Amino acid sequence: MSVAAASDWGFDLLLEKTEDGYRAGVLQSPAGEAWSDFTLPFEPREQHAFVQQLLADPGKDERMRADQFLLARKVGGRLFDALFHGPLLPLWQESWRRAYTERKTLHLRLRLGDAPELRALPWEYLYDPTREEFLALSVHTPLSRFFERAHQVDPFPVDLPLRVLVVMAGPEGYPPLAIGREWRDLVDTVDYLAANRQVLFERLPRPTLLDLQRRLRQHQYHVVHFIGFSIYEAQTREGVLIFEDEMGRGRPVSGQHLGTLLGDHYSLRLALISARNSARIPGIDPAAHVVEEIVRRGTPAAAFQPTKLLDRPSLAFVHDFYSALSKLGAVDVAMAEARRAVQLEEAGAGWGLPQLVSRVRDGKLFMLRPPPPAPTKPRFNLRSVFSPRPKA
Repeated sequence: MSVAAASDWGFDLLLEKTEDGYRAGVLQSPAGEAWSDFTLPFEPREQHAFVQQLLADPGKDERMRADQFLLARKVGGRLFDALFHGPLLPLWQESWRRAYTERKTLHLRLRLGDAPELRALPWEYLYDPTREEFLALSVHTPLSRFFERAHQVDPFPVDLPLRVLVVMAGPEGYPPLAIGREWRDLVDTVDYLAANRQVLFERLPRPTLLDLQRRLRQHQYHVVHFIGFSIYEAQTREGVLIFEDEMGRGRPVSGQHLGTLLGDHYSLRLALISARNSARIPGIDPAAHVVEEIVRRGTPAAAFQPTKLLDRPSLAFVHDFYSALSKLGAVDVAMAEARRAVQLEEAGAGWGLPQLVSRVRDGKLFMLRPPPPAPTKPRFNLRSVFSPRPKA
């Protein structure tokens, strides 16, 4: 076992398409490395049907929620069995055992490459039948979609509170978005974090791209939280967020454009996208596509939270996510905490819809700024005081 593997406690799983099919490789783990071929567990039509059932709003139908949970376990089990067989299964089990023995977090980092069919699969529902546990629901095995980059991303030194800039866009021509109520609900949910000087939330008065750029230049922020709409733009074949222009009309902004803007600000470590009314690109939510592009262009991490969740689970997600983030822990652990909060609220499968994309190996986005060194006192030398002055 390498020194990096021993100190990092990560399980790096690469999934890629080859000329002969698909293969999975464990690039790093506490127990070593291994490769194995695999086949996709679903036919495209079957996968589409599963995803539509998981996306359906159960409302107050307890039977439908129970059915969604059972479906999530079935889908997650088939995903797990497709990957963890042959040499990969004992590698995963031994890695988990060692991490648990040492009381370490085993960060599961999925590297999915550019194959659309791999990125479209709902990996957040991976279910280990031996432990009878969804991996992404456990703070011991937090899951993220990971992009490797040439340089290491170190935690950004901060003095609490963390500063969050909230962008709320409800442009003309789109379904009404109760901006005032959305803002009040958000503030009421996280007001204790502001009272304790852990996280401060500030709303951008005008949700235009130019105003966002100006505000980021004027002040230092650590998180940008967008609340609004995402759609699939057929001409460019990519997902976009809908900001507002100077007249209050909708302005599509691609993940590439937004990612370039956010990536220029070193203190900005996370983008959280709460998007609704989003028609899916075949297999991929357009807001999830935006999140991927934001990270590709320099922001250390980005998360997608679909507001298909009911109000209470959605607010529970925000509450627990920011609460965990304010403790300056790993962002993938914060995501696991938020998922569990959603599961406790709705007991369905909505907890698996959010996605986290990261390029930070241990998930640490922030660290407390160390105090400045104490000033050194000049040494007092009696000999220099009482020694006779040299003669002229």
